[in-house]
Formats: sequence, C-alpha cells, structure tokens
Amino acid sequence: MNKLQLHNEFKQYKASSILIRVLTVISICIVISACSQRIASSIEKAENFSFVDRITTERIEELGFKRTEYCLPDNKKCISYYYGSPLVDNNLNYSATLGRGDRENIVKINLNRDSLDRSYHGTVVLLHGFRTSKEFMLNSALYFRFLGFQVIVPDLLGHGDTGGKKKYGVDDSKYINSLIDNLVEEGVIKDENIYIVGSSLGALTATHISSLRSDINGIILLAPMPQFDEAVYNYMKIDYPVLSRIIPERDIRKGAVIALKRANIDLKDTNIQPLLKTSQTPTLLILSNSDQVSPYANYKQLKKNNIKIFKVNGRYHPSMNTIGDVEHEAIIKWLNTTQ
Repeated sequence: MNKLQLHNEFKQYKASSILIRVLTVISICIVISACSQRIASSIEKAENFSFVDRITTERIEELGFKRTEYCLPDNKKCISYYYGSPLVDNNLNYSATLGRGDRENIVKINLNRDSLDRSYHGTVVLLHGFRTSKEFMLNSALYFRFLGFQVIVPDLLGHGDTGGKKKYGVDDSKYINSLIDNLVEEGVIKDENIYIVGSSLGALTATHISSLRSDINGIILLAPMPQFDEAVYNYMKIDYPVLSRIIPERDIRKGAVIALKRANIDLKDTNIQPLLKTSQTPTLLILSNSDQVSPYANYKQLKKNNIKIFKVNGRYHPSMNTIGDVEHEAIIKWLNTTQ
C-alpha cells in the first residue's frame, strides 16, 4: 500500500469517526432528550487542536522561545508559558495556512527593519483561544518580538500544558494576572509598556485582566469571542451544520450555559461588550467581515474614544490569531498613539 492510499484511508477513517460522533449525539438527543447535557459534556471534554502541523518543538526552540512555568502560591495550578526576547534580525517573514476547505486563509508577513519608522519596547502578553494553545500564538509573538517587545505566551486553564479545568476566559484572568505580578516582582517585566493581545476566548481574558490592572498600556483583541452561548451556537452552525439544524438553538445555548455553571462561571461574565463599554484602556479590535464565529457586525457599533476598530476582509475565524501584513499597518498606527 502506497503513502497516498494510506493518507486517503486515514482521511476516510477520520471522516467516519466524526460521522459516528455526530450520529451518537443525535441518537442520545432523540432517545434520551438530553441534548443540552450532552453538549455541555462535549464542551468540557473537547480536546485541544493539534499544533504539530503548524510548528515543531525543535523549531520553537530555534526561534528563541523558552518554555517555563509559573506555579501559584497554593501549588495547585501551574501556568505553562513561553518567553521570547526582542529580535534583532533585519527581516521577518512567515506564511501560515490556517483553517481548512473553503474556509482556508494564507496569512503572510514580510517586514524589513528599515520599513519601521521607530523601535518599540515593553512586554506583550499573548493569549490564545478556546481549544487551541500557546503554540497557536507564536507567529504573532514573533511579530511583536520583531517590533522590539519581549513576549509572554501562556496556556489558559485546561489548555495545552496548563492543568486544571477550563474556565472559559473568565477565571483565567486571575491566574494570568498573578503571572504578570510575579514577572514584575522578578524584574522580568520592568516598569514600562505592557500590552495584552487576546485571540477569540483570549480576548475576553485580556479584557478582564485590563480591568484588574492600572499598568496596561493597551489591549489588542483579535476576533473577540461573543457571549459564550452565542459563540458555541455560531461554531456549531459552521462546523456541524446538520447537527445545528436538528438540535434546537435553545438546547445548544443551554448546553453552553450548563458547561459554564459546572465551572462556576456566570454567562454574563463571558460577554465582552459591557466590559469594553466601561473600560478606559486603549483598545484595538481587529475583526473580519467573513468571520461567522465573531462577526464584525457585533462590534462595529462600539463608539468610544479609547476604542479603535479595524476590519479585514475575507479572513475566517481560525486565521485571526495570526497577524499579517494587513493588520500590521493598523497595529503600528495604533501603537504610536499609546507610547
């Protein structure tokens, strides 16, 4: 059997496995009338997406990222994170293929140091989205290192190499805030510019952290997640269209709420918009007109002096955690107003 046959058989097996899981959920919902409970369990048990197709451990080390961890004083939870120092290279180039099928994007960066009007300094903390991990933020971390920042790239609770149960971007803020405090105490983060970049679920965490601290210069929110029940429903409509038509929307949303309650999280605390409306932190939102998980239309009405909104075209949700040439121009313009 040749490699192509093996590859095709693997794809068929994978497709069959997904179909079996979908049919199982449908059967349970119909027979037991327990759709919401089943959906909640699926959310809780959902595994991280693999990063091995994006980057290898060896490559991460070659790029100068150092993996370490911070254990909270109670020793019950340890936050795994990467540290990266500012880059001195004259050029930064990367190209990432993100998403799949008809929702695939290629995101590229091609920068020369001479093209930058100035150098930057400070610390950028980058926070990933639901079911991903810190490795998914490394291209964007490289971008900020090239600008002159040091970066901290942690795993959220229940993701990647960080233990504990998922806390859906809410309670994560307390632990990441503690990590930042520790890095300040150790002198890793100096009394200088601190920014937080959050993607999807990580955008919610970034916004919560900014409400806890007075030393944050600004936050950049990449496709910020809508309220969790809406996010789950939007996701299911895209990735499980048949299932989302069979199971009533109210049951899907209820399943999301049940998962939150089991984690002692209130649904309202996953709604980023009230936080943004009361925040005075300089904020840049980057959204796409093609993102059906975090629609641009949800945020375009936000009008505050401290909030800037930048729309990109044709980008789907999975690609929004990676900064490309288009976003670069908006980020530089915004950064220059905050330093």
